Amino acid sequence: MIEEDPEAHELTALHAVWTPSAACRVLEIGAGDGRLTRRYINEVASIIAIDPDADAIADLRKEFPHVDARAIGVDALTLPERSVDVVLFSWSL
Repeated sequence: MIEEDPEAHELTALHAVWTPSAACRVLEIGAGDGRLTRRYINEVASIIAIDPDADAIADLRKEFPHVDARAIGVDALTLPERSVDVVLFSWSL
């Protein structure tokens, strides 16, 4: 794995606005292969990770089988109200 952010600027910026907790339920939009997911996965209760790239989601599922990883775009996502606490959207424009 190539380290995308060796100085941890992204993680520092993320923690400036959000502190992961054991009770937190996360929706990560544009999760890809889990580049950001792996940075907080052990600090939260659950993760729904979505990305339209089926190959990237397959890689994420392989590494993190307990993550609810879905190969879909955000427009196809349906979730019950109040089912997540935080939505992360990084490198996804």
